[in-house]
Amino acid sequence: VYRAVTGLPGSEAERTVGAMPRATTIVDVKGRHAFTIFEEQRLHVPLSRMSRHLVDAIVAIEDQRFYQHGGFDVIRVAGAGVNNILEGRIEQGGSTITQQLARLAFLTPDKAYRRKLQEVVLATRLENTFSKEEILELYLNKAYFGDGLYGVEAAALGYFGKHAREVSVAEAALIAGLVKSPSTYAPTVAPERAIARRDLVLRVMHDSGV
Repeated sequence: VYRAVTGLPGSEAERTVGAMPRATTIVDVKGRHAFTIFEEQRLHVPLSRMSRHLVDAIVAIEDQRFYQHGGFDVIRVAGAGVNNILEGRIEQGGSTITQQLARLAFLTPDKAYRRKLQEVVLATRLENTFSKEEILELYLNKAYFGDGLYGVEAAALGYFGKHAREVSVAEAALIAGLVKSPSTYAPTVAPERAIARRDLVLRVMHDSGV
């Protein structure tokens, strides 16, 4: 016997930034996940129901100064800018987690300098409106992790058959490593690349002391 549990409205932060397509989860009589009917494979969960390993891995590989900056990281942007000049085109964006959230919620993914400026402005507004924890929760529920999986709960269930709160350090590192290029690092597409990327995330986590 199964019952449907449709995603409830999220936090005030999520409703303000923008509604996300949700999945309907089918659970058995004991409340265990059975399967999901979805438009996008996305299951919203609060930050309190995500493994700390996931948060640490994402911050370590995507934005190590997340808790210090106000929406954009001048040092990171400057480094990316120098690389882009050397390459003669936009190769690196230097985007913080907050900038990535701004792009996911409001902007197109094209690599244009005007869009980058919009990203910075929106990121600053997000930082002035929401706490760091709210920004992380929104980002971790919006980010794409490959195989049609949006958000860390869907990624954890899709790749490991467990909830986001249950993943190990290694599993969290693999999920975090997908953000850069899900089509490149998805373990269902390229297991060797996925493992190499996971190991890089683990090294970065170790070096950053998390």
